[in-house]
Amino acid sequence: MGIILIISGAVAMPLIYDAMIKVVVDDMMQLTPSSPIYDEWANPTVPLLSKFYFFEVQNPDEVINGDKPALVERGPYSYKLIVKRANVTSNANGTISSIPVYTYVFDREKSVGDESDTFLSINMPMTSTAYMMKDESRFVKQSMSLVLEALGESMFKRLSVADLLWGYDEPLFELVEKFFPIPGVGSQFGFLLGYNGTDINGMFTVYDGVANKSKLNHVNRWKGQTELDMWYTPEANMMNGTDGMMWHPFVEQNETLPLFHQDYCRTMPYIYKEDQMFKGIPLKRYYLAPFAYENGTTYPPNKGFCNEETCAPAGIQRMDPCRFGSPMGLSNPHFLYADPWLSDQITGLNPDVEKHENYFLLEPKMGMPYTMRMRLQINMYIENVGGIKQMGNVRTMYYPAIWFAQEVDVPDDVIKSYRLGFQLTGLIVDIMKYAMIVIGSLMVIPASIALVNTCYTKHQNKSSELDEEKKPLLTNESRRDNHSNITSVYAEDGKEMPGILSES
Repeated sequence: MGIILIISGAVAMPLIYDAMIKVVVDDMMQLTPSSPIYDEWANPTVPLLSKFYFFEVQNPDEVINGDKPALVERGPYSYKLIVKRANVTSNANGTISSIPVYTYVFDREKSVGDESDTFLSINMPMTSTAYMMKDESRFVKQSMSLVLEALGESMFKRLSVADLLWGYDEPLFELVEKFFPIPGVGSQFGFLLGYNGTDINGMFTVYDGVANKSKLNHVNRWKGQTELDMWYTPEANMMNGTDGMMWHPFVEQNETLPLFHQDYCRTMPYIYKEDQMFKGIPLKRYYLAPFAYENGTTYPPNKGFCNEETCAPAGIQRMDPCRFGSPMGLSNPHFLYADPWLSDQITGLNPDVEKHENYFLLEPKMGMPYTMRMRLQINMYIENVGGIKQMGNVRTMYYPAIWFAQEVDVPDDVIKSYRLGFQLTGLIVDIMKYAMIVIGSLMVIPASIALVNTCYTKHQNKSSELDEEKKPLLTNESRRDNHSNITSVYAEDGKEMPGILSES
């Protein structure tokens, strides 16, 4: 019985614990109205914060004449991000559809200034226009230069935080809209123009995870499409991964976790980096793989994201097809993990892993991130375009315009639930396991001692019996006793003993 308890404690209890956790997690991690995570998925209550950092140029005239830009980072300017899912619909094929609506609320306490703060920033509409004209005839370019001059356009423009994020009236776009309207492009420009409180993100359809746990929250369709149509290979146009809110349960450490984001116009791969503690919870750190921004030469699987004209140095990805032909590029903030050439063209950048790495800390049993730092930098490709005097003699470079971070840290009540659900259960199982081992040992030890004693006693008895069997019939002592007896007999009879006896 004791041995059974020891084996049960050492082997059976961990297996029972794993089975219990799997049943609980499988039941919990699915996007159905009866699931405990459904309401949080539909209307997240976890605090979300978006932080924006701008680069202000200190030497605009020198840049136009060919010098390196001297940049100073301004920020953060922070916004509380409220996410709601509209038009939530469960589908018969094991998917669920919704439209995520993002609402931004300025948080002055977590910002360095007001939305009215202004910076001398790169004029992205003007530099984009110059780039698009670079292959036109000199006459066309000179004519465009005159138009830009009449509109008061220059390479740099002083704009406020609110202008840069939520949009401002752009004279160049007003002119284009009047004579050459482009679908999706209005008369304003802003990084988040049209995003605040609208359904601009479109309809997402994801797997609910009931029939196949490995597909939980994976994108099935976006805006009705099962793949993108802007890149150069089928692989690049694939919509893999989740929206980052959760992955499938029981994530293996060596997995690559894909994240699809509509603003990136692609799937981004995250890979394991290290184990890390967060508020006493053991988590796994996954970060945006450095090869995500590699070009097709240094990382062949990325060849579908650029062509001969748009392939950039390692560490930055051009987004021209996703941004109406504008030569914008995505990278890690401050060109972290990028080709040194990119930062060599700029002064004022200081890449730092803790400040600029794009990562999340994942709880692998549930496949849910407990903290996220989604960081991204938007850069503008600039080169000298002969015939457009506003570009001067500017050097070829990728000019950092803005970087932002979406930050999430689960609140203490989630941590408490984890401790009650996993750590307390694990502790109870450990206590039961070791109790069974101890009790079993206490039962086995006395029985073992008794068994040893019994075996020892039997061994001793058997040894005594063998010794008796091996004794000679006459020992020296018995001979002396017999000799004395015989002598006594002859003495009593008055006879003389035989010689052999007398000699002895």
